[in-house]
Amino acid sequence: MRKIVLLAVALMGFTAAFAQTDVLTVAQEANDALAAKNYAKAAQLLEQVITAGAESDEDAVLEQVNSAKKNLPIATFYVGRTAAAEAQKLTEPAARDAKYAEAIATLEKAVKLGTDYKVPAAANNAKRMVSQVYLVQGGAYFNANDYAKAAEIFAKGYAADNKNTDMALNLAECYFKMDKYAEGVKVCSEVAALPADQKNDAAIANAKAKINQYTNNKIATLQQANDFDGIIAMAESIADEALKQKVLVQAYFLKKDYDKVIEIGEAAAALQTDAADQSAVYFNLGSAYNAKENKAKAIEFLNKVTVEPYATPAKAAVAELSK
Repeated sequence: MRKIVLLAVALMGFTAAFAQTDVLTVAQEANDALAAKNYAKAAQLLEQVITAGAESDEDAVLEQVNSAKKNLPIATFYVGRTAAAEAQKLTEPAARDAKYAEAIATLEKAVKLGTDYKVPAAANNAKRMVSQVYLVQGGAYFNANDYAKAAEIFAKGYAADNKNTDMALNLAECYFKMDKYAEGVKVCSEVAALPADQKNDAAIANAKAKINQYTNNKIATLQQANDFDGIIAMAESIADEALKQKVLVQAYFLKKDYDKVIEIGEAAAALQTDAADQSAVYFNLGSAYNAKENKAKAIEFLNKVTVEPYATPAKAAVAELSK
């Protein structure tokens, strides 16, 4: 019995030594693969090192496990980046999309590994690359005028990174191209509400310009059809309250419902944070009072108009009313 026990202990010692040697060998192979920039092979080997060495109490093995945890997110990032580059070269849409999906899944894995193993640079690089992949993938469909597919991809990218203003504005443009006005305005309004700083200023200005452009286009189309109730319905679909009230004032003015303009005009003007938008509301409000032959109120609100293209006609109207 004693000989058997001794033999079992000896075998356990041999197995432990073999396992340690095996992990160290795989770790060296992983390091060699990293040095050769064979990141796919390196990632596989690094995962083996982490799994096989996780329960070890040998310092040499634990050192390699810790090193593997630092290197695995980086290697995985490069695997994902390579897949994205390969996808970009493909011309057949289904094959290209499949490769992009592989790239995104790998990069998202790199984000998780970088977070779990406390390698923030790798996690951040992978997160940025995910956004870039969605932008490039969606851009290919946008350029082919397939706005529905582009919107689907940009929407995924925006969900993954809602601070990416390029993604947001691309998504909004797709919605506008598909005549999904409310959805486009919603996304642009989210961008316009970001903190004003050097990073966001251009995007905020772009978002506001898109809102004005497509709102005016929509109103012009409906106005040409004398569909003033359509303009009102459109306005009611707008999530941004200031824009909603501005469009409602304009719609009721075009409908010649001057009593409604007067009812909602002052509150609508108070909601506006942009001087041009506020001037537009005041111009319609003053003009509504003028139509109702209330000169005093007409002059009061027309005098509040300060921004073109409303300022010049407002001054002319005040001059005429003051005679």
